[in-house]
Amino acid sequence: MREPKDCTEKAHIREAIDELDAQLVDLFAKRDSYVRRMAEIKTHPSQARIEERVKAVLDKVLERLEERELAPDLYMQFWEDLIEVNIAWEEEAIAARLAGDKE
Repeated sequence: MREPKDCTEKAHIREAIDELDAQLVDLFAKRDSYVRRMAEIKTHPSQARIEERVKAVLDKVLERLEERELAPDLYMQFWEDLIEVNIAWEEEAIAARLAGDKE
């Protein structure tokens, strides 16, 4: 992939963005596999939301965004949404597993 400064045509930039998008999807898939594994390890749906952990993750993300001079207003909302979706998924997965264990 070309560095941005080496892109001399719009096609170069589009190719790079497409490649980065593919890498992002791969990273989200890997992240999701850890979320799924966490849901397998946790023993009660109430364990899906650990406020201290949510805050720690968001603090780390904000710090990284600021280091990279990225817009926190844009990316923090995305990260908050991602975490909320993951928590809801974990709660449902844990509850379903526990319900299945009772059968």
